[in-house]
Amino acid sequence: MSVPETAERTEARRLDPFALPSSTTSRFLILILATTAGALYLSKFLITLWWWAGDLPEQVRLAGCLTELRAGAAAVQPVRLADRYGDCTVGVTGRETLLLLALTAAPIVLALSLYAAHPLWLRRHGPEPLDDPADPEHDPVALRFREIAAEETPGRRVRILVDYARGGVTGRAFGLPGRPQVVISLGLVTAHDERPEIAEAVLRHELAHIRNRDLGIAYFTVAIWWAFLASCVMPSVVAAAIWLPSALPLLALQLSVILSVLWLARTSVLRAREHHADVRAGDTPDRKASMAAAVETVSWPSHRRGPFRFLSNHPRRRDRLSVLDQPGALLRLGWWEMLATGLLAGLTFTPVFEVARFLDFEVSADVQHHLSGLVFGSVVSGIVVVSVWRAGAGRIAGDDHAPRLWRASAGVTIGVLLGLLMTPPLSGASIWHIVLGNPPLILVYAALLLVVLRTYLGWAAACARGRLPASRRLRRTTLAGAALAAFVIGPWLGHWFQGILLIAQAGNSWSILTIMLVTGARNMSLILAVTVAGWYLLGPAARRRLSTGGPLRLHLDDDRPAIVPLRSPRVLRALCPPLLACAVMAVGGVALHPMLAEASRHKATGDFLAAAWVTIGMAAGLLALSALAIGIMMGGRSRTSWALAHVCAGVLVACAPMTLVTLVHIAWAECGREKVIMCLPQGADPALTFGNHFTLIYGPALFGGLLLAAAGSGLRAVRPPAAEPAPRIRSPRVRIATSAATVVITVVVAASGYGVAQNWLLALGVVPAPPVTFQAQVVEAAGQPVRPGTVSQLDACRYASSVFASPAVRDGVNTDQRYYLLAIQLFHGTASSDDPALRALAAAGYAWFGQGRAEMITRTVTRILHYCTLVGFEHQVTF
Repeated sequence: MSVPETAERTEARRLDPFALPSSTTSRFLILILATTAGALYLSKFLITLWWWAGDLPEQVRLAGCLTELRAGAAAVQPVRLADRYGDCTVGVTGRETLLLLALTAAPIVLALSLYAAHPLWLRRHGPEPLDDPADPEHDPVALRFREIAAEETPGRRVRILVDYARGGVTGRAFGLPGRPQVVISLGLVTAHDERPEIAEAVLRHELAHIRNRDLGIAYFTVAIWWAFLASCVMPSVVAAAIWLPSALPLLALQLSVILSVLWLARTSVLRAREHHADVRAGDTPDRKASMAAAVETVSWPSHRRGPFRFLSNHPRRRDRLSVLDQPGALLRLGWWEMLATGLLAGLTFTPVFEVARFLDFEVSADVQHHLSGLVFGSVVSGIVVVSVWRAGAGRIAGDDHAPRLWRASAGVTIGVLLGLLMTPPLSGASIWHIVLGNPPLILVYAALLLVVLRTYLGWAAACARGRLPASRRLRRTTLAGAALAAFVIGPWLGHWFQGILLIAQAGNSWSILTIMLVTGARNMSLILAVTVAGWYLLGPAARRRLSTGGPLRLHLDDDRPAIVPLRSPRVLRALCPPLLACAVMAVGGVALHPMLAEASRHKATGDFLAAAWVTIGMAAGLLALSALAIGIMMGGRSRTSWALAHVCAGVLVACAPMTLVTLVHIAWAECGREKVIMCLPQGADPALTFGNHFTLIYGPALFGGLLLAAAGSGLRAVRPPAAEPAPRIRSPRVRIATSAATVVITVVVAASGYGVAQNWLLALGVVPAPPVTFQAQVVEAAGQPVRPGTVSQLDACRYASSVFASPAVRDGVNTDQRYYLLAIQLFHGTASSDDPALRALAAAGYAWFGQGRAEMITRTVTRILHYCTLVGFEHQVTF
């Protein structure tokens, strides 16, 4: 194909794929996740195989801890003995976890070593430097190549070498950070005389890799493949062949899946960087024509033909030409990326959670799942959210391909489920227990994950469309949005995975699903995530620039900005329903005073204020109706995500006065009208009291409002969307209202954040928790007689393992008090055992129960269950 023929291609304005973080980076993150997942999986396999071959089950590895516990059962104070046992076991499991992490890091360390040595390997043929321009007899071709290098990589010193052993028209860029080099073939130098535009296009393509800063990504990608084979695959195969040959078929199947995903991720990274280099080298119409001609005529390295072309590191010619003409394809959501991200997240979550559990098994399961969820939230946001922001930038710049968020969400969901199906059971529980025992339950749970992810991606797309037009630094804005998105989705992922584990362990009970929903509405971390999401989405409304063009530059061929029509939010109209709800609550709440006063008389016995739930339900209902009204009025041009944005704003603005109104009513009923102010913080620290009430009131209101907002947006979507209004200057009244809303939302975010910090400090034991007041039925159960020595060790452990195995819906409604009742039953069962160690642990539990130390009661329960697990290993039984 000649250059004039290539120039006749479409001259439509081309999108700029370099304005935001490139797809090469996202695919490189998938590669790193695949490597880490495979290494963690195989390292766990190697360690478990070593324990099996060396006859080192868990009770053998913890033999010292068991000996100390049993030897001191009669002589050491129970509380001290229980603490020493906990410290001993945490120390042993912590060291094992550090060994697992070291083996997991082995392929990364080896890959870094190979990457550092790659310049020596690529220069093995002894290429010579290009002629020095200072030489009076220098070659004019060399001078031209140096001019191109100075033009394409300003401010960088690029060393150009010539490989006289190669005759093709090829080149390769490589080098460590700060020392880039380009090796060109002798054929490329000689081809400059006949086809200078082709030779220069190839050189610009190699220099584009330096401009794109993808040299390190490319050669680390190649190195990590060989490092994974050498440090993970080969040791696993050899160890299995020596110690457990029967495991080789299953290991081969698992390795085929891991290596396939790793190879596809590797190839995807290398092909994406080639596309970006083509677009960078062809960033003007003339250069695009030359680059297209070079793609048509040049035989690139690793460009395979025939049935094995899918193994090539370079994309196909027609794909390269298509992307060169339409670079906007690099901004679109890739379904394979979504599927791979979900697959790797599901494959790795079990080992990551197991690592968190082994580091300190006494920390509550909520904290362990939350931390694991934050890890995967970072991965998901770094890949998925950045892809959504790129697609949003493409839509702003005129790309006609709308991002298919439902399809992307389905890809992540399917990947997560497939990954979970491939993982080994955790603590005897696997997703296969649900699939084989109760298929409808796993379908419902998968549907919940799909809805959560779709809402999450819709929120990310709305944030991109709202913040990019008002941003002067698109890359920094995108990375900041992805970082915040990790915090938003992380707790939800951890909560979902926790539900999967509980359902598998509890016998596929439908009640677990209800419990997870109820506890989710009362979980301060989840509430704060939604609060921050609404705050971040409302932010652009307070400071959006009203110019028609904005600072966006999203095209390659010219400097004309993308035209982004802006709409002024109708803030005052949005605030009327929630403020009206607050007024109705203030007046109507007086009717609840007799119920609240009656409930307050039982406060000394620890009974929960039942009437408070009525008050909360009334507040939630009013806020939900307000949210529905906002969703119908401001339902964002047929887009659910924009309706959610306005609903979050309205509910957040109404939440602070609604909380104050409800707390005042409760304090009025308990202490009388004259002592309302003094009664609000009565009985506990004011911050903790406010945090608990805030959680109970704000959680149901917000989540109910969000669900009804989606319905409101659907009602609005029935009508055709109105034409986009022209930008107009907002009135001072609207600006004042927007500023007031922003201030209120900031205060609410700060208050909920403080509540989350308090809860986490209590969960981690950084600050002492206030004594707990138990309900009457818990106190009555604690006074039941105990008969020491009447129950065998195995029967006591069987009973202890079954106490928490049958949760009911009431456990989610009144989780804390129900938990203490079950804990007392567990202490009774183990205190009646003929095992002195079990009786000592139960005595420690009674001591903490008498002091009202909730966190130590939980730790004692965990220690008893851990000890019973080791007892089961000793007797070769499963509880």
